[in-house]
Amino acid sequence: MTEDETLTAFQERMVKFKSHLFNIRWQYRAYRELRENLLSHECLLHIDFSENYVCKYSDEVQSVHFGGSHQQATLHTGVLYTAQSPPLSFCSISPSRRHDPPAIWAHLHPVLDMIKERFPDVSCLHFFSDGPATQYRQKGNFFLLSSEPFRRGFNEVTWSFFEANHGKGAPDGVGGTLKRSADRLVCMGIDIPSAEMLYLKLKERDSAVQLFFTREDSVETKAHEMLQLPPLTAIKGTMRVHQVLSKQKGKILYRDVSCFCRRQQGVIDCPCYELKEAVLQEEEAQGKEMTRASRPEVFGADHVGRWVVVEYDHDFYPGVITRVEDGNLEVDCLHKKGINKFYWPSPRRDISWYNESQVLCLIEPTAEPTAHARYLQLNAATWKLIEEQM
Repeated sequence: MTEDETLTAFQERMVKFKSHLFNIRWQYRAYRELRENLLSHECLLHIDFSENYVCKYSDEVQSVHFGGSHQQATLHTGVLYTAQSPPLSFCSISPSRRHDPPAIWAHLHPVLDMIKERFPDVSCLHFFSDGPATQYRQKGNFFLLSSEPFRRGFNEVTWSFFEANHGKGAPDGVGGTLKRSADRLVCMGIDIPSAEMLYLKLKERDSAVQLFFTREDSVETKAHEMLQLPPLTAIKGTMRVHQVLSKQKGKILYRDVSCFCRRQQGVIDCPCYELKEAVLQEEEAQGKEMTRASRPEVFGADHVGRWVVVEYDHDFYPGVITRVEDGNLEVDCLHKKGINKFYWPSPRRDISWYNESQVLCLIEPTAEPTAHARYLQLNAATWKLIEEQM
C-alpha cells in the first residue's frame, strides 16, 4: 500500500472503531439503567446460547472418548429481572442443535409461560442479547418478536442488542455453572448420555437455576410453522440495528441504538434516534432468490470444501470451509476490494476459525470473474442477501 492508501485505510477504520466504541458504552448504559429502574409491569430478560454441552459417560472406552459419537445438548440461558423479585436464573435444555429463530422461541415459550404464572402483572418484555446475524439479529427473529409475545398475552416488547463481541454477561455464568455441575456428576460416576438425562440429573440436584426441557419436536414444529410463512421483508442495514420493538402484531419499529427515555411515562416508542417502522410482509422476488442460499442446522465433516459466508466485525466474507470441529469452522476467506469484489490474499491466506453462529449461509462455488481477472464476485442473489445485512 502507498502512503496515501494507508492513511485513507486508517481514517476509514478509525471512524468504524469510534462508532464501535460508542455503541459498546451506549448499549451497556441503556441495559444498566433499564435493569435498575424497572416498573411493576415490566421484566428484563438477558439471554444467550451457551456453548453446547458434550454429553459424557463416567467410564468410556477409547473409541467413544475420542470419537464423534457423543450427543450434544443445547443450553439457552438467561437471567430474568423484575421490579418485585430478585434476579432469577434460568436455562432451557434441548437435544436439538438448532440456534435459529424457531429454536430461540421454542426455548423461550416455557419461560414466557412461567412469567405469566409468577408475575401476572407483567405486560411489557425487554430482551437484551448479543447480535449474531444467524440467531437473534435477523428478520426471522424480528417477525417472531412481533407475534409470539402477543399470543401469550403480553402487550409490548423490545429487543436490544449489545455491540458485536461485547455481549458477555450473566447468562454466560449460568451456562458455565450448569456445565461444571454436570461434569462433577460424571466424575462421581453418573452417566449423562443425552440432553434429557442432563436435564433430569441437574433437576435432581435442586439447582438454583430454573430449568426447562425443550423437546426436539417442539423446535421442529416451530421451524415448520416458519416455513409455511410467505418470505419476509429484510430490514436493510440489519447489522447496524441495536433495538427492535413492537406494540402491534406483525409490525416492528427499529433504530440504531437503544432508547428508553420515556419509559417511565409508559412510552417505549419514543421517536429518538430516527425510529423507523417496518412491516414484515411477503416479498415474492426475494423469496425466489433466497432459495440459492441456505444454512444447515449443524455443520459437519461433509461440509468441508463448501463455500460459506461468515460474519466478522460487522462485515461479511465468502470463503471455503477447510475444517469443522465441535461447532467451529476453519474457513479460508477472501478479502474485500470494493462493492461485490473479492480476491485471494497473497502471499498468506486468511485462514481463521469461526463459530457456527458467525455463519450466514452456504453458497454455491463463487468463481465469477469481474472485469479484472484477479477479482471474484458473488452471484447477484447472494450479494443481495449480504447487502440486506450490512
